[in-house]
Amino acid sequence: MTPDVEADLRALARAGDARRPAILDYARRYARRRLAHGLDGVWVAGLPQARAALASRPLIFVGNHVSWWDAMLLLILDEALGGLGWAVMDSENLRKLPFLGWLGALPLDRSSAERSQEGLQACAALLDRPGRALWIFPQGRQRPAHLRPLDLRRGVQALHANNPVEVVTVSIDYVFLERAHPAAIVRFSAPMPGAAVAGKALMPAVESSLVDGLAAIDLAAMAATDGRARSNPADPFPGFVPLVRPRRLVDAEDIGGRLLGALRRRGFRAD
Repeated sequence: MTPDVEADLRALARAGDARRPAILDYARRYARRRLAHGLDGVWVAGLPQARAALASRPLIFVGNHVSWWDAMLLLILDEALGGLGWAVMDSENLRKLPFLGWLGALPLDRSSAERSQEGLQACAALLDRPGRALWIFPQGRQRPAHLRPLDLRRGVQALHANNPVEVVTVSIDYVFLERAHPAAIVRFSAPMPGAAVAGKALMPAVESSLVDGLAAIDLAAMAATDGRARSNPADPFPGFVPLVRPRRLVDAEDIGGRLLGALRRRGFRAD
């Protein structure tokens, strides 16, 4: 074993890495199936640019936290980016759900400022090469996407201070279109240069970027529902591409859905 490999293993151990690739691979397949059946698809914007950026340098991805679906979204988004990503998670919650550590969650001990700082330093140390990423959801709890301010905690700032790599914000919302289930809509921002958003400038820049992304999602939702019925699950959400296509637009067992389809075929319009 070379010194570089030994040093990397020590860094992974300090950060609390417990990833099990076989289990992660199974979890990603499971998440994709659940998203395809439970949501009206997963639609993304900015993914190719984020993927290209990650291939050339390490990144921090910062998202807003809307729903328990976010954890499954994270599994397939991280896979689509093509790098090696970890998610920073409260250590107390991780003890209750230890299998999340097998999927790439890193523990953050918030019992004291000193332990929290040590944990963030250990996580930031992993961002030492292209293709590596850390995911963090600084709201720390589920919160409707429309509420302002976003109420972001400052762990991102401490993490960034330990390793000021570029930051990509990931705006997430769930939008109802022509189905009983919402579509998951995700927008990656352009990378924000670390030097430009260092220190006290970081959190306002992160919040502004997340809000801009949520506004773009709102505009696309209005365009998707403006005077037309989306009857084909492959029909693109304007400005976004499908990462996971919905399995069925209207479930066969859904009497209400079948009735709605019949009314549309007869030319009925709600307006």
